[in-house]
Amino acid sequence: MKSLLLFLLLCGSVPLSGQSLFDSTYLVQSVEVYFATGKADLSPEANVILDSLANVLTGKTNIARIRISAHTDSIGESKDNEKLAQARARAVFKALEKRKIAVTSIEISAFGERLPVTDNVTEEGRKRNRRATISLFRAVPMTTYAGQVRDRDTGKGIETTVSFRSKTRMDSTRTDTAGHYSVLLPRDSLVRVEVMAKGYLFQSEMTRVFGSPELFKKFNKSPDIVLPPAKPGEKAVIRNLFFVGDEATLLKISEPELPKIVRFMEMNPTIKVEVAGHINHPGVAPDKIDAWEQELSVKRAETVYYFLLRNGVAKERVTYKGYGNSEMLFPKSSASMEQQQQNRRVEIKVVE
Repeated sequence: MKSLLLFLLLCGSVPLSGQSLFDSTYLVQSVEVYFATGKADLSPEANVILDSLANVLTGKTNIARIRISAHTDSIGESKDNEKLAQARARAVFKALEKRKIAVTSIEISAFGERLPVTDNVTEEGRKRNRRATISLFRAVPMTTYAGQVRDRDTGKGIETTVSFRSKTRMDSTRTDTAGHYSVLLPRDSLVRVEVMAKGYLFQSEMTRVFGSPELFKKFNKSPDIVLPPAKPGEKAVIRNLFFVGDEATLLKISEPELPKIVRFMEMNPTIKVEVAGHINHPGVAPDKIDAWEQELSVKRAETVYYFLLRNGVAKERVTYKGYGNSEMLFPKSSASMEQQQQNRRVEIKVVE
């Protein structure tokens, strides 16, 4: 029937398909029904729960998928329990079909005794394991995010990996030989786009995934990524590197950033770099700042330096230096909070 367009009998999770890096659905509700020992018949209590679920779904057009996962306790042979779990899943499926629940797809997973929620020592524990979980997934509007990774100096496309990270997920895709990529991402979401390629400095920036190319043009946003060659004098800011105020102690949210530098050094084994620390103190001559401020820029660079050494980067490939406020990107005292944050940075500079 059309309301059950897709029926899958699986023994594991459902993989994502196509070029959608993030799942196009998300979990909104789960309910459980329980079974008697060795049985796949739905109890009166289970039918009440399914009736309630059917009432909730009446008129809901944004539920894209239902997943049924069925389980058993550990009593009996494991192969028999696999069959019993499948029978329980089919019983729930037929019950939903009878109630004419209109969704695009219903998926079935049968796990037997392999995924207990508690031990099977007591009858209460075994009862909790004799279950079927019905999970409802809402559709996430997706949109195409497409661009090109290219060399800053030549404009030539770069074949490499582009990573996408949200608050909860991270995935990546490869560009083609001309540097082009095209993926599906959740519409109107905030995603960090990161690129690293051999012979180039790394790039990382937060972007909003708009629902149409016109909006990208309106807000002057481009999904293209331009990488500078990793040659002497070139610099890359280590973004999302946050320290405790007036200290050289890294905040925990900064932990994912430093391994990127290690990967960059591994990808470019002949490069030597300087780790450069900077502070924000506009309106004061560099030679007039307090000694502790100058030392702070040194200590923050030193923190990154020792991280690289601890993670296998040879000592002769790395130096560090604190620049105080002598190389602020925005030296005026009227700089915005965002600009002040950019002044307060740690950079990697290619020296050889």
